[in-house]
Amino acid sequence: ALSRPLFYSTWLSKDTRQVSRDELREFLAARLRVFYEEELDVPLVVFDEVLDHILRIDRVLRQPMGHCLLVGDSGAGKTVLSKFVSWMNGLSIFQIKAHSRYGIEEFNEDLRGVMRRVGIEGEKVCFIFDEGNILGSGFLEAMNALLASGEVPGLFEGDDYTALMNACRDSAARDGVILDTEEELWRRFTGFVQRNLHVVFTMNPSGGDWKNRSTASPALFNRCVVDWFGTWSATAMGQVGKEFTMKLDIGDAESVGGTWGTGQGEMLMEQVAGAFEGVATGGLRQAVVAALVEMHNIVKQMADEEAHAASSVSRTFLSPRDYLAFISNFLDCVNHRREEVEDEELHVNAGLNKLTQTQENVAELRGNLAAKTAELREKEKLANEKLQQMVGDQNVAEKRKEEAERMSQDVAKQQEQIDERKAEAQRDLDEAEPALIAAQTSVKSIKKRDLDEIRNLARPPNNVKLTLECVAILLGEKKIEWADIRKLLAKTDFIPSILSFDADNLSDRQVKIVQDKYLDGNTELTVESVTHSSKTCGPLYKWAESQVKYSSVYNRVEPLRREVEELEETTQGAKDEKDRIEKEVAGLEESIARYKADYATLIRDVEALKTEMEVVTTKVDRAESLIKSLGQESDRWTKSSETFQIILRSLVGDGLLMAAFLTYCGFFDFKARIALMKRWREVLDVLGIEYREGLSMVESLSKASERLEWESLGLPADVLSLENGVILEHCVRFPLIIDPSGQAIDFIMNKYKDEKIQKTSFLDKAFMKTLAGAVRFGTTLLVENVEMVDPVLNPILNKEIQRTGGRSLVRIGTEDVDYSPKFNIILTTKNPAAKLTPDLCSRVTLVNFTITPASLQSQSMSRIMQEEKPEVEKRRRDLLKLQGEQNVKLRELEEKMLNTISAVEGSILDDDRVVTGMETLMKEGAQVEEQIAKSADVMKEVQQAISTFEPLGKICRELFVLLKAMRDISFLYEFSAKGFMSVLECVLERLGPVVEGGDEGQRASELKLGLFTEMAARIGRALSAEDKMVFRLHLVRLFTRDEGVGDGSNPMSLEDISSAIDSAFGAGFPWQGRGLNDLHAVVENDISCTIPLLLCSAPGHDVSGRVESMARDHDKELASVAMGSAEGFDTAEKMLASASKRGSWVLLKNCHLCTEWLGNTLVKKLHSLGVGTHKDFRLFLTSEINPKLPTGLLRLSDIIVAEAPTGVKASISRFFSRISSDRFDSAIKNRIYLVLAWTHAVIQERLRYIPTGWSEAYEFTEADAIHAIDAIDALIEDAAGGRGNVDLAKIPWDATRATLCRDVFGGRVTKDSDQLILDELVDSVFTGQCFDIGFQLASVDGAPTLPDGTSKEECFSWIASLPSHTPPTWIGLGADAEEARAERIAKSVIGKVASVEGARADATE
Repeated sequence: ALSRPLFYSTWLSKDTRQVSRDELREFLAARLRVFYEEELDVPLVVFDEVLDHILRIDRVLRQPMGHCLLVGDSGAGKTVLSKFVSWMNGLSIFQIKAHSRYGIEEFNEDLRGVMRRVGIEGEKVCFIFDEGNILGSGFLEAMNALLASGEVPGLFEGDDYTALMNACRDSAARDGVILDTEEELWRRFTGFVQRNLHVVFTMNPSGGDWKNRSTASPALFNRCVVDWFGTWSATAMGQVGKEFTMKLDIGDAESVGGTWGTGQGEMLMEQVAGAFEGVATGGLRQAVVAALVEMHNIVKQMADEEAHAASSVSRTFLSPRDYLAFISNFLDCVNHRREEVEDEELHVNAGLNKLTQTQENVAELRGNLAAKTAELREKEKLANEKLQQMVGDQNVAEKRKEEAERMSQDVAKQQEQIDERKAEAQRDLDEAEPALIAAQTSVKSIKKRDLDEIRNLARPPNNVKLTLECVAILLGEKKIEWADIRKLLAKTDFIPSILSFDADNLSDRQVKIVQDKYLDGNTELTVESVTHSSKTCGPLYKWAESQVKYSSVYNRVEPLRREVEELEETTQGAKDEKDRIEKEVAGLEESIARYKADYATLIRDVEALKTEMEVVTTKVDRAESLIKSLGQESDRWTKSSETFQIILRSLVGDGLLMAAFLTYCGFFDFKARIALMKRWREVLDVLGIEYREGLSMVESLSKASERLEWESLGLPADVLSLENGVILEHCVRFPLIIDPSGQAIDFIMNKYKDEKIQKTSFLDKAFMKTLAGAVRFGTTLLVENVEMVDPVLNPILNKEIQRTGGRSLVRIGTEDVDYSPKFNIILTTKNPAAKLTPDLCSRVTLVNFTITPASLQSQSMSRIMQEEKPEVEKRRRDLLKLQGEQNVKLRELEEKMLNTISAVEGSILDDDRVVTGMETLMKEGAQVEEQIAKSADVMKEVQQAISTFEPLGKICRELFVLLKAMRDISFLYEFSAKGFMSVLECVLERLGPVVEGGDEGQRASELKLGLFTEMAARIGRALSAEDKMVFRLHLVRLFTRDEGVGDGSNPMSLEDISSAIDSAFGAGFPWQGRGLNDLHAVVENDISCTIPLLLCSAPGHDVSGRVESMARDHDKELASVAMGSAEGFDTAEKMLASASKRGSWVLLKNCHLCTEWLGNTLVKKLHSLGVGTHKDFRLFLTSEINPKLPTGLLRLSDIIVAEAPTGVKASISRFFSRISSDRFDSAIKNRIYLVLAWTHAVIQERLRYIPTGWSEAYEFTEADAIHAIDAIDALIEDAAGGRGNVDLAKIPWDATRATLCRDVFGGRVTKDSDQLILDELVDSVFTGQCFDIGFQLASVDGAPTLPDGTSKEECFSWIASLPSHTPPTWIGLGADAEEARAERIAKSVIGKVASVEGARADATE
């Protein structure tokens, strides 16, 4: 009865009763389908733990004042389940719309709004408050008060309170409740708030603040029901894995038979056995789910191991969301790869079948060639017979054609004579004809009314009458009286008869009468006179005159016309004879044409046969050549065909490895990726899941053409970068790219350039607008400097898409925006030490582009060659690009061949285009292979040309590995690849251009020495004195290639170490580094406007004065601020903003007091510095050496470790420089100050000899000595009684000694033995004898004595006269103390050398 799980619910009945798991799951599955459609499209798998959490949340939300605290990993389902249960119970869901500028004022306004809804309107609301929305401590304090009392003190004040009371009063009146006082209204309001408002907190125990919640916000625990989600158990993950993979096609492995999860794999199978209850266990599907769970757990372990490693600067957190992404990637990989393999198998088999069919067709064609040969001979015989007949008829036809040609010539001559005579006659006619035509045209213009006007004249003018008589005579009229003429004019056809008049019909008599009587015989009758008399008669006169002239000419040429007619008759007879002969010839030619046609047909048949035979022969030859040429491809295809089943059998295992790689490997470095892949393979081996041993993630998940394109867009060609390119291409969640060098960001910008990618950041004021536009229009958005994600992005990163009326919406701040499926957002950060929260890690795919040693070697080599042999480097790059293109081209040609052959319908030989195309492809393939061979030869030449400088590339890699390994010694030693490349750039620039024809070996040696020199100068200044020796020894090892130096096999003293170093580089090598003594050179040459200078020192040793002094000396504007307060933060940000634009300097002091601000604010601002930053801007930071200094800042900065100079002289000098000048007004005080300075110096110097100097490292500082001055001054002034000088006898020595031994210095001492040493030291010098001349400060020979005079100048002169080296006997130690200390340091150095060597070995890929 008590067997787990126990489920009680009211959902399936009217009362609370126990329900079975299957009933409950079926009911919830149905309700979830509705929930997806109406509210939120985020599919859930209802496994047993989900059922348990749903019922718990439901039980709490049904209770008055029921609140939940859901604690578990991100992605465990806390928020979605809360929304679902709230929806089931009819509660409205409220979540604050947080964003980066959302503050306590906005939060209070939201609280007021939701409290009005529940307290006045009576609405039941579930307030889901996620940990990511706690943007300030005030948020949680307000929620704590709300849970505890139903109110938030000070939330409703002034007008808000008055409005609330009025609303409460109206609400009470509506409910029929009469309340008199505001106190009663307020009590009623808070009561409703407590009853109607349910708060659900969702928190992640992995977050850094979880451990502080119980003390800071007790109501979270005593007012909420805590439901511990934790992370998904193995059984839960098994149920989820089974649910998503149950429909996956895993091939026929199970049907064929096999065993999975036996032996060591039984335990893994047992982890997920609960998910397969009622199902046959032990199958491949269970093994797959077991592999999914175990591979996820392996990554979780690896993440924890990497986080606790000494070299770790950042970490990732795994959550159920990663597991879901793993499953999604697995399904995609298997389905996509199966589709690819099956499609390729279909193509390969089709291609092989076509090749086999072609071979059979060739054999058949060979057999047909013999029959075609006999047919050809018969056709040739018939053709010869026809040819003979045709030749005979051709001879006859030729003779008759000659005769016809002679007659044609005669006819042509006669025709020529006729044409000449005709032309002669026609010339005369042509002269008269234009006047005739012109007259006819003029007559056309005569109107009938004009004729009627003339006709009506009883007595016309004489010229008119004569003209009309002339016309009447020409028209053949017999009577020419005026009355007769008037009748003629009245005729309707008068004008038409004139126009149609034929001059050939005029008689000689008519012509003569007209000429004699009218034209020639009457001189007064002219065109002008007639026209003057009547414009109508003018054209008639012209007509008559032209007709007479034309008739005269016509009669004159009549003999010629008759002669022409006779000649034409003679010519016609000759033509008829010629036509007869031509007809005869045509008949012959027709016969010849028939013979020709027959002959042509035969010849055509012969040629067709020949052509057909040639085609068949050529086709056979080409086919055989093609088959022979494709022999290599055929063998490859045959092998591919044989391996397809092997690939399909290992498809599930390969899919698991590929999916795990895509999901988890992005964050880890190259070494961790190899380790993960090894452990994943071990899991598959244990479970018996097949996979391919030589599986390459890059080649399996991308094409060569894609990789070539990526490289052309700026992606580095090293393996890690290519792997990251693959992950970016396939990630199912939006990526977060860690990119210290900025190369990946450039690659992304180039890749998405055509898609109008936009670059923005959370600091951009228009960020919300830019984001909404990108989401709506489906563009790509790149967000820079992301470490803490703006909460406004959470719905987008979670892909919480709401479906409403056919629209897909996502919430951005306070508005719902249409979501385009093409939208893409890429988050980036340049900080490799970014502190990624579990919540952020669960929402994105992390892709780490932190540079690897191999990549740095490649970049260094490329940069060296650009400087030393630019033409060779260009040639090498072009060759590498060409080789990549050639290999891609060859692969494409192979695929084209296969696709071309497999796509042929019927025989290959039937389609010449296919054969021609294949031959072209084969020819291109041969050319490409030849080019590849040539490229390989040329590359050998190039490699030979750069071989002299190749060792430099390896040295760069080893130096970079050494810098990374130095972090094992101290947190402070963080060196970036960018910093290393700047050192290399400096060396190349300093050596200057290459001398043409110079010795390359000598040049390489100079570069090597220059690189080591600059490395020592720059890195040395960032190390402590002891660690400088460690670094030196490693440089010696790399320079001399002798790993035996300092390996611990032979004990080494400090002298031995120094000797080994000097023997390699010489005594003048800059081992101490270019530091404080060369501060201006460092500022001018080594750092830039984007690289700050971080001055780290021991507590009490402030070096900010060095920066201020340098600024004064070089007339630089310097703004400084002491950090540690909120006001200091604001001032610093304003200074940075102003100085970066104006080019002035900024000094931030005591940065160890604000490490959180450094990491959260300053590092981001430094990353944002770029092109717009003034080149003269410089940023200086001073800080004590503090482990809390952000790693991101250390990597960005150039560091100088400012150790206080050792020795009594240096300590006294440093102390006296801090005493203000106005204190040196008393000789007595000055002498006591010298004694105090000596005491302080001895105390400090003894710290170097722990444990003999002091038993432990007490924190004595200069501040102690300054405090001692104040105490001594007070004691002396008290003894002086207000007088300017004090009597030596009245100096309170006892009080002074007690103050120093028990308070100032003694307050730090914890052991009696050390207290005794301090007492003896103070008692020995703080005595009245210190005023004696020649007072010796230590009871040993050679110890210094105080000066005779004690003025300020004499004091400083005495300090300057002290030796720099302090013998240990001066500070109360034995003469051998120095040797013991040196031995101790030497031993420590050798130990650190071994430690760094181990780290170097681990860091080497």
